[in-house]
Amino acid sequence: MPSTEPGPDRLVLRPFWLRIVGRALAVGFLIFAVVGWFAFPATIRALVTPFQLGTLIAILAAMIGVIIIATASSVIADPDGLTVRNGVRRYRVRWDRVHKIILRDGDPWAFALLRPADGTPFEADLDAERLSLMGIQGHDGDRARQAVDALRRYRAAVA
Repeated sequence: MPSTEPGPDRLVLRPFWLRIVGRALAVGFLIFAVVGWFAFPATIRALVTPFQLGTLIAILAAMIGVIIIATASSVIADPDGLTVRNGVRRYRVRWDRVHKIILRDGDPWAFALLRPADGTPFEADLDAERLSLMGIQGHDGDRARQAVDALRRYRAAVA
C-alpha cells in the first residue's frame, strides 16, 4: 500500500524504502561520528582546535541535511492538480496538463507526461514533457505500482 496521508480531498504519496534507508543512514553517520570521536585518546582530541571541530560538525550536518532533503520527496494530488516535491524543488501542475502517469519496469521513479504549456498538440508520448515523480520510487516495487494506480484513480475521480 502506498504511503498515504488522507486529507480533505487530497492524496499524499511518499517513498517507502528511501525514507527508511535515509533515516538509517543519517543515524548511522551520527553514531559513527560520535563513536569515532570518543575512540580517539583524550590527548589526540585535545589537539583538535574549535575551528576544526566546528568544520567536522558542519560536514556531518551537511551530509545529514542532504539525506533529509533527498528523502523529503513527495507527490500531493488535490482537485486542482499535482504538487511534486523532488528534493528542494517544488512543482505545481494542473490536471489539464497531465497526459499520463507512468512507471515502467526499470524506471527509478514514476513520471508524469505533460502536455505542452502553450496548449499545442503533440503526436506521441515521446513528445511530452516529463516530470519526475520522485515521491514514487520504482524500487518500492508493489508499493510504487499501487501508488501510481491510486494516483491514476484519483485523477480520474477529479477530472
